[in-house]
Amino acid sequence: MLTVADVLDLEIMARSAPAVVAGKECISAPVRWVHTHEMMPTQMPTAERLILTCGTALPDDGHHMDQLIAELAGSGVSGIVILLGPRYPVSLPSALIRTAERNRMPLITIRPPAHLTNIAEDVNTAIFGHRLDVLSTADEVHRTFTELALEGASSWDVVHHVARLSGRPVVLENLAHQVLAYDPAHQPPPHILSGWEAQSRQMHISGWLVTTVGARGRDWGRLVMLPPGSRGDEAQAPGIDRHTEICRLILQRAADTLALNQLIGSSDQYPERQAHAELLKGLLTHSITVKESALRAAALGLPLEHAQLVGIALRLRGTQRVSGTDERGLERLAVSALRRDHPRALIASLGNGVVGLLIALNKKGDTAGALEVISTRLHKLARENFKGRLNAGPRTGSDVIIAVGPAVESIHGARHTLSAALQTVGAVIHSAYSQGKGDGHPLYFRPQDLHLTGLLRLFHDDSRMHSYVENEIGPLLDHDARHGTNLVSVLAQYLDHGRNKTAAAEAARISRPSLYDRLERIERILSVNLNDAQSCLSLQVALQALDTIRQQGTP
Repeated sequence: MLTVADVLDLEIMARSAPAVVAGKECISAPVRWVHTHEMMPTQMPTAERLILTCGTALPDDGHHMDQLIAELAGSGVSGIVILLGPRYPVSLPSALIRTAERNRMPLITIRPPAHLTNIAEDVNTAIFGHRLDVLSTADEVHRTFTELALEGASSWDVVHHVARLSGRPVVLENLAHQVLAYDPAHQPPPHILSGWEAQSRQMHISGWLVTTVGARGRDWGRLVMLPPGSRGDEAQAPGIDRHTEICRLILQRAADTLALNQLIGSSDQYPERQAHAELLKGLLTHSITVKESALRAAALGLPLEHAQLVGIALRLRGTQRVSGTDERGLERLAVSALRRDHPRALIASLGNGVVGLLIALNKKGDTAGALEVISTRLHKLARENFKGRLNAGPRTGSDVIIAVGPAVESIHGARHTLSAALQTVGAVIHSAYSQGKGDGHPLYFRPQDLHLTGLLRLFHDDSRMHSYVENEIGPLLDHDARHGTNLVSVLAQYLDHGRNKTAAAEAARISRPSLYDRLERIERILSVNLNDAQSCLSLQVALQALDTIRQQGTP
């Protein structure tokens, strides 16, 4: 709905040189209709009307003037516009101005050659057009946020659509005034995020629209829409409140969608987890700059600068597909493990059963000791929460794999430590340790613990590695396939036991003469000398690469 200030900004009014002489603080009053009216005490207009008059029927004495203005204010009249000339040639009486000011009634003068009837027609046309715009926008807003709710859109998606529809910067914050999601609407992110908490606590900032987000009597955040100008800037552009009604509608529908998605997410921490996930994925994919990442983290209450950062990846043991329920349970486990002693951590599910963490540690602290404490607590909680899932024994830690990237000194290295942790956990998944068969399962794995296995895991889908395997042992694989033999297995046993023929025969459960015969056949098929160390090394790498390819699935 248009306000008195909006009406004064219209071209037909601006041509009449409007001047607000009283009630300036109330010109944001809504105007439902404008009409000419020579006011009489017995003819009171209805609420939210802007009165255009020449003032010919206004009483002369102060008592009746006070009574009329008080009754108009009581009836909800939005304001009075008086055309100078017929009754008041130059200015309004000071008594009338004082009475209007006392009753907080906007009192405006306009100058000839204005025609009140023409003004009323044009303003009412503008009001009617605005109502049509509101109805049309309301329909678009309803459809947009209904679709977002049905799709289970993330908080970031919802906030992005709020900014798109309103053209204003939008921030979703929690009750501690920490930023969960935002869209700067073409403004620089630092312009919005810097010092956000302090700004947000100033509830009186001009031009901010705010609505609470929550459901079932439990509020968990606020959705804030800033004016198009600079944050907290009192000097706003003309017409800034023209779309306030539409903006409030957008804001409320967005809040409803966010509350619904939080209920579907079945967790009070669902919006916060989404914020963590967006930031971690942004760091990994370079979709946001390092500077913006630091700003987002600080606005989320997790300053990552001036700290030592360590990336950690978690996954349940076993090669089977991890269910969404188990992945969410692992995420909650990580949050519980770090909440008390390491609150400065980004934690989120990254898909494929993996939970990623970026922990900020004291640069002067004991990094190894801190990781040992964190890993011990994670294993303890995993044993309690996933008890007996894979029958993990006391020597295998627990049902969770913990992979740790190298410590980095700034947020510029965050992607490196996170990527290293993710690559390491991927390599461990299919290893003997993953199945609980490793001898002395460590508290956590580092990239350097994986040796050749880690390297092969990184290149498992590289066509060059596939070619290498075919060149080295392809003929032997073909021979086994055609004749139903197991020469590849015999070769693997021989190499795994350090070319000790006695140990290899026992492992393969065949006699030594049989082993000698098969090794001779292998040499003929591959045209290699199994007494040559370099040839054996190449074959062993090819066999391990073949295992890696088969475990991952050939593209």
